[in-house]
This record gives sequence, structure tokens and C-alpha cells, in this order.
Amino acid sequence: MSEVIEPVRRLKVADAVAAQLEELISAGKYAVGERLPAERTLAEQFGVGRSSMREALRIVESAGLVRTDHGIGVFVVRTARDGGLASLMLLDDVTVEDLFQVRQALERDAAAHAARRRNDEALAGLRKLITQMGRRDVTNSDFVQMDAQLHLAIAAATGNPLFPRLMHQLEPLFLTYSHRVIEMPGRRRNAHAGHKEIVDAIGARRPRDASSAALRHIRSVEADIVAHIAGD
Repeated sequence: MSEVIEPVRRLKVADAVAAQLEELISAGKYAVGERLPAERTLAEQFGVGRSSMREALRIVESAGLVRTDHGIGVFVVRTARDGGLASLMLLDDVTVEDLFQVRQALERDAAAHAARRRNDEALAGLRKLITQMGRRDVTNSDFVQMDAQLHLAIAAATGNPLFPRLMHQLEPLFLTYSHRVIEMPGRRRNAHAGHKEIVDAIGARRPRDASSAALRHIRSVEADIVAHIAGD
């Protein structure tokens, strides 16, 4: 990537870096769902200090092109300021992007806690849902309903009653969004693969893997939707 980045030497360094980074993202140098290089690496590539690079990333994030997952990295969520997930309204002033941000914060930890605390009965319920969702005779509408049930079951498997309560609060938005996108090419297949990965990690009692699988699952949805919008 260093061969396409030009070192910046301007008074407003952060603004100049942000503008160039937006151009790179818009040109597809960094794909939707891809994690950007570490802040230190980017600073070296752009030829600026860490503080300027940090501010540039904040500018790009405020434009809605990237999202910071603290402790993990900065990820591309769309390639243009207009349109994308922020234009997909669910209810009143709530967008799909808003829902994803909350789902990430909630489901990442829920999956990890479920891997630590699940009992055999909870795991059996998760695996039963996975099997049912994999059947070819299941309609898309039924798949969406079971999708919601699965995420609630993962939350319940944590043993913390607040997780399923919070997930239940999100369920109307989750169902509204899911019914809108289930017909997208490959969406159901990708969703099912992500579900299986999460449940497998929970079954093996691997909290870190379960957490990572939950994040990958949600980012996969984001990437599919952005790609679909871009192709319209």
C-alpha cells in the first residue's frame, strides 16, 4: 500500500491525510470489512506523526467510512459518504448502521460469556436451531425468525438475564432489517455459515473465538449490504 500513499507536508496535516485516506477507500484500495493497518504503520506510510494520523482517522470515522473497534482495529464500513448503511432507515431515526453498532457491542461479549457459561441444555438448543436453519425447505421468513431465536438463545446461554432482555429489545429492529435483506444473493448462506462458527466456538468453550466469530458475522452482513447497495 505504501506505493500509492504520498507523504503529506501541509499546515493542516490531519485534514490532508484524511482527504487522501478517503480517496484510497473510495478507490477500493481498502475494501469494505477490511481492517486498516495499525496507526503506527499508517503514520509511517503517510509520513506524519502519530497524533496527526490519529486525528485523521477520527475525521474519516466521522464521515462514516470507517469504524473503530477498540482493542481490535479500524475497519472500513463503506466507500462513500452518501448512501450506504446510514441511508437504510429501520424506525424513526434508527438506521441499520445504528443497529450494527449496538449489536457488535452486545453480541461480541454475549458470545464470549456464552462460551464460558453455557450448559449442555443451552448448547443442545443452539445446535438444534442450527440444524433446523440449514434445511432447504425452510422459507426465508422462517429463517429470519429462527435467526432472531438463535441470537436470543446465545444471549440466554450467558446465564446473565440482562443479555437476553437487551437482545429482546432489539428484536423488532432486527426482524425489520432481516426481512429486508434476506433475499440478497448469498445472504442466507453467509449468515448460516457465521451462525455455525459462533455456535461451534461456544460448544468448544472458546470465548475468544466465539467473540471473534460474532464480530465477523456482523461485519459480513455489513459488507454484503454495502456491496449490494453499490451494485444497485
